[in-house]
Amino acid sequence: MYSAGAIGVYNHRLYAHYGTERLVDLARQLAASGTLRLRVMDLFGSRRAERKSLDDSPEHMGDQLAALPHVQIVSDRGDRIRYWDLLAGARFGIAPFRPGCPWSMSVIDCQGMGLPVIAPRLGCLAEHIDPELQFSTPAEATDLAERLALDDEFHMFHTKRAHASTSDFTPVRVAARYLGALS
Repeated sequence: MYSAGAIGVYNHRLYAHYGTERLVDLARQLAASGTLRLRVMDLFGSRRAERKSLDDSPEHMGDQLAALPHVQIVSDRGDRIRYWDLLAGARFGIAPFRPGCPWSMSVIDCQGMGLPVIAPRLGCLAEHIDPELQFSTPAEATDLAERLALDDEFHMFHTKRAHASTSDFTPVRVAARYLGALS
């Protein structure tokens, strides 16, 4: 059942080359809607100065997101149970905006838990995410997120589809497909 402040989760790296500026734009629109909250997973935690000197965009993007209303930056602190709990408390996931992203384990994590994922129409994600949950603009993404938050029937339908989309990812099936490809 919908409750005020339904949570969307973004659990991907915050590097600028992941298209994170587009996430910041979307987060602004989601916050402005007043219906949704955004949980952004900090997958790095505190990084060493040497790492930051190579690319400080995760910290910069994280600061921009943290400054927005209704956006929460959280960390699983390396605890897989906490990670699953943070995902389980969400209503939907958001795929990365990374051009050419061949796949995303974070998307698979969400879908495997039955968490619908909205995604930009780009890269391989457009082949894996239900076409009904793809968007081209932040306005379309906001509409989808609000619909997943407010429309229980739409949400339940996509929960089942999300989970079903990962049913072929068992070790036995993956290994059989791999061996079949080698034959």
